[in-house]
Amino acid sequence: MDVVASLEQTDIPVVLQPTMDAFVKLLEKRRGEIEEIACKTFRYGETERHKLDVYYPPANTASSGSAVPVLFFVYGGGFTSGDRKFQPPYDLGYTNVGAFFAKRGILTVIPDYRLLPEGKFPQQAEDIRDVLAWFLSNTSQVAAASPSAPNLTNSAVFVMGHSAGANIITTLYLLPSVLPLDSPIRAATRGLIPQGGAYVFDFSRPIGPPGMLETLYGSQERTLEMMPISLVTKASDELVQSLPDILAFASEREPPVLREGCDEFAKRLEGRGRQVRYETMKGHNHISPHWALCSGEGEDWGIQVAEWIKSKV
Repeated sequence: MDVVASLEQTDIPVVLQPTMDAFVKLLEKRRGEIEEIACKTFRYGETERHKLDVYYPPANTASSGSAVPVLFFVYGGGFTSGDRKFQPPYDLGYTNVGAFFAKRGILTVIPDYRLLPEGKFPQQAEDIRDVLAWFLSNTSQVAAASPSAPNLTNSAVFVMGHSAGANIITTLYLLPSVLPLDSPIRAATRGLIPQGGAYVFDFSRPIGPPGMLETLYGSQERTLEMMPISLVTKASDELVQSLPDILAFASEREPPVLREGCDEFAKRLEGRGRQVRYETMKGHNHISPHWALCSGEGEDWGIQVAEWIKSKV
């Protein structure tokens, strides 16, 4: 975490590469224990972007006979980039996330989804809906692919998303046209874990390349109408009360425009009567939290998440 602390700026393009480079060195020392976690790839849709990786908890982490909790992690990338597996020398990125939670008895699913320009609003949320639907319909196939054969019957589902991924998962659960109120996915979901999310957009304070949001949503007007904080405001009382428990995070060293949006999102939900547990990932910038897992540094937030999940099952 020394490198993170040494970076005076918080802008994502400035901190991205030095943060990744610092943690790659730490993760490489633990490559063996990260890669020993069993991982299988499945296809949930028609394209190469419709694949997911499942990280299986070791047999000695599961309580005898009890259903294994399932965590879905939706990565960020500004809606335009991202992969469930990085290319070398960064190939332990996100693999470390799956391994970290699997080691704690939580089956972890990391999907790809369509990116801009192909994947426009609300198609990215639809992809994550389809991930969840595929999994719930194929638990026997998923379990059979592992020698440990985890019990996935009536498993509690948790959905975590970072940055653009937090936008996508909150959009999914706040937009009944994509995820109806009577969806079995809602019934199975015990918790949402949005982190450092892009919930609020202000065109006078851009957080992405020019024209990106207009391409994603269709127009500036549509962006302001459908961004997550607007969805909270116009959601029905029934929808708000149907939301699963929420554990929200922001990094201590978030870019100010993102931190303000995270603060406002939690405040707006609580203003609608929905309790939110809102935590700060101390010492972290926007990029570092997920790269820190399995590194031996900056893992406190991940331990919090694992404990919270276990408390809900």
